[in-house]
Amino acid sequence: MAKGLEEQLDTAKSYLDKEAKKMKNFVDRKRHPTDYRVGDMVMVKFNPRQFKALRGMHQNLIRKCEGPFKIVAKVGKISYKLDVTSYLKIYPVFHANMLKPYHEDNDDPSRGQSSRAPMTITVSPDRESEAIIYYQARRK
Repeated sequence: MAKGLEEQLDTAKSYLDKEAKKMKNFVDRKRHPTDYRVGDMVMVKFNPRQFKALRGMHQNLIRKCEGPFKIVAKVGKISYKLDVTSYLKIYPVFHANMLKPYHEDNDDPSRGQSSRAPMTITVSPDRESEAIIYYQARRK
């Protein structure tokens, strides 16, 4: 009887190990190594509950990331100290999971890339009025 229980325990452990490996592979698919250096600019993902000023605001109106902030020092293996402005009133050390690399827009003509003008769409007044009349007629 004890031998049967040990066999069941071994099979259960093997199934759990197999499923744990599957879960780890699934999680590691989207995981990227983060190597930040001192002086890099990063964005910080904030939890709205960390700030009293944001608690009453609707969650969809709050920005997901704040920044950019400059990395001042590396603290521990995967924590970084940032040059956080004083108005945030938050501890300046963040885990690497809370950081995103900051990328500036590369529309600088001196880098060999052309600066793009904002796209404008011009609609003739006749077509616009025809579209409005057609929409109203279709609604009725």
